Formats: sequence, structure tokens, C-alpha cells
Amino acid sequence: MLKEWPLVAFTLLGQMALGVFFCFHVPFLVHGRVPSYGWRVGWLIILAVVVALMALAALVSFFHLRHPIRARHVLSNLRSSWLSREILFELVFTALIVLAAWLAWVRTPATPLLWGVLVTACLAGGLFLLSMAKLYMLPSMPVWHGAYTPVSFALTTLVTGAITTELIVRGVVGPGSLDLDLLVFALGLVIVEIFLATLAAPRHGIRGVRPGPSLRPVDDSPRRCHRARIVLLAAGLVFIGMEIAAGVNDILKERGLSPALLMAFVLILAGETAGRFHFYGLAAKPGD
Repeated sequence: MLKEWPLVAFTLLGQMALGVFFCFHVPFLVHGRVPSYGWRVGWLIILAVVVALMALAALVSFFHLRHPIRARHVLSNLRSSWLSREILFELVFTALIVLAAWLAWVRTPATPLLWGVLVTACLAGGLFLLSMAKLYMLPSMPVWHGAYTPVSFALTTLVTGAITTELIVRGVVGPGSLDLDLLVFALGLVIVEIFLATLAAPRHGIRGVRPGPSLRPVDDSPRRCHRARIVLLAAGLVFIGMEIAAGVNDILKERGLSPALLMAFVLILAGETAGRFHFYGLAAKPGD
């Protein structure tokens, strides 16, 4: 299970990048605006973080390849391979973010052009997330072949995106700056994620998928990761609640990067990491 750390890192970093992009930009895009006046520095930092996360995700993915030099062939089967589509949409999404960052830096483009680039990036990011989930939904793997996989991937994307975006915006611009209350949003999503993991997680959830007898080795590690995920997410939930109760959105209180917010981020990220190791541990291979 631990051998799959490159896939754990790739999926988590990629989903966090998508989540940051969505959580920051969607409140602007739904109103037909772009983050321009008063947002330039914060916006550039957001875009830089997204690009850095995507670049890091691409880098660690090479550690999963036995022959990294053959990675150039990964786009050769777009017609039938979800892996090829995943990499294509990853590249398109990253390229669009770089383009948006350059346009934001030069300050010259018209708002409709930037809006179009950002909306296209949203579509590419959504297809990247869909491809990532479909890649694992194999009929031969009942523990992955179900609605739980795409739903859990989407929840991880939004939870990590919301808490990371809140950290960046709070540190650069200030509290209560976005139209979307990200901490309340994250609070609700973490509650849903804990409930879903407890009820429907494959093999270890109360009503999760129970695959039949298999020649694959039995390993208790996924169960421990499942429990760790729930405990860590619940602890992060407590710190999010403490931050909300302290008046996070009251701009007069000038709450920056408080210890409670930082602890919430660390615990949520640790919980998502444990959950992803649980996901890959469900398909342990002989010799793991």
C-alpha cells in the first residue's frame, strides 16, 4: 500500500489544485466577473499556487513509472484510455492557468477574454477530475467500480480547495473578502465526507461494498487508514468550528492565519491522505 505513495501524492495534489481554482474563481464567474480590481496580488498568488501544485503532481507521478522515459507515449490512446485523457486534460488545464496568470500579470486583456479563459479552465479541470475517477472505476475492481469513487474524489477536491483558498485569501487579502463563505462551505463538506466514509466506504463502511473471496492478500492497513481518516477529519472539523465561532468573517476583527485555521488545514490534509492510502490499499497486490 505504501508503495502507491506517488499515486496518493499525484491525485491529492491535482485535486487540491482543482479545488483552489474552483473555490476562488467560481464566485466571480457566476456573476460574470473576473478577480481584477483590488484582487491582483491575491489572484496572482492563487494562480501561482495552482500551477505549483499541478507541476508538483506531474513530477511525483514519474516515480510511479517503471520506465519514465516512455511517458511520452501516454497520449497515444485518447480514443479508449482514461489514462491518456487524464493526462491530456491535466496538460490543458495547467496551460490555461499559465495563460490566465500571464494575462493577469500584463493587465491588458479585456474582461471577456479572461472570463472565457477561466471558464474553459473550469471545464478542462472538471474533465481532468472525471478522467481521474473513471480511470479507477474498473469492472474487475468492485471496491472501486461504484459511485463512491467519483463522489469521494469530488469531496476531497472541494474540501482541500476550500481550506487552502481560505488560508491564501485570509493571509493576503483579509477575512470576509469572497462572496462564498469558504469555512462554512468546508464545514458542511467535511461533515458529508465523514458520514459518507462511515456509511459507504468500500469494505470498511457500514454499508460499503463487500467484495467476494479473492486471491489478493488480506491486509489490515486499509482499515487503520479508514479509521485514521475519520478521526483526523473529525478533529479538523472541530478546529473549523472553533474558527467560525471566533467570528472568522468579521473583517473588523482582522483575523489572519490563526492557529486554529492552520491546525484545521493540517488535520484535513492528513485525513485526506489517510483516506487516499485506504483507497489504494483496497487493491493490495501480492507481495505488498
